Amino acid sequence: MTVNKARKIRDALIVAGFAIVLLANVYEPLFLVGTAVVASCLIPHFLYNKCPHCGKQLGRNEGKYCQHCGKQIDD
Repeated sequence: MTVNKARKIRDALIVAGFAIVLLANVYEPLFLVGTAVVASCLIPHFLYNKCPHCGKQLGRNEGKYCQHCGKQIDD
């Protein structure tokens, strides 16, 4: 999985989770479901948010280049 695809999945999980949490006003148990969905965004972040060249974590780097090796993240 590419870094950009993992970022899109992470962002989609965050948005969906917050939407579910907002629906908790209607049905209270949805709060726990939404919280679990938001927490699940950490899985693609930590597994796939790595430089494909040097393998180091990119952290909050959302740019095109790795802050460690300077190479382009996704072609």
